[in-house]
Amino acid sequence: RDGEDIFVRIAVPYSLAALGGEIKVPTVDEDIKIRIRPGTQSGTMLRLREKGVPRLHGRGRGDEYIRINILAPEKLNREQKSVIEELKKVGL
Repeated sequence: RDGEDIFVRIAVPYSLAALGGEIKVPTVDEDIKIRIRPGTQSGTMLRLREKGVPRLHGRGRGDEYIRINILAPEKLNREQKSVIEELKKVGL
């Protein structure tokens, strides 16, 4: 947290980062869905306006900043490993 702004790290599966899609993220009030664009890179910072802490002396709220971390699988089953080997063959 920095003043009224809050900072969150979210782990995103490789497939979602590559292809894009939606993911739920926590905010001060509730979980909301955000769109992850295709090709999102690890370290990308997203801003959710007015989703931070309420301002003490004034109107509105701070912002929520979300840092994307791409999640690499620790263990793969046989099928997953085969699919990733195929991706490797085509340069991904």
